[in-house]
Amino acid sequence: MTMSAQAVARQLAISPQDLIRQAIQAFLREQARFYNAERLKLCRKYGVSSLQEMDRLVAQGKMDEEAILHDLQRVDFLTAKLRKIEELLEAA
Repeated sequence: MTMSAQAVARQLAISPQDLIRQAIQAFLREQARFYNAERLKLCRKYGVSSLQEMDRLVAQGKMDEEAILHDLQRVDFLTAKLRKIEELLEAA
């Protein structure tokens, strides 16, 4: 069964625009939780909580960059995605 935004909005007694805005915000929050959980899982693997701390491990010679490069790149990607989601949430 397919339901339109208009039908759902009518049932909830809100405007379709409000329904869509709230749906987008809920989607973005869910994506942020997903990306943050993955980012934290990778960081914990190295006993840190951020990309900057991972970089610091490499800079201090405590970790070989080549050994953690894949995870470092993934954490960088996830951090950038989270920033973008935060920007979108602020604009929504």
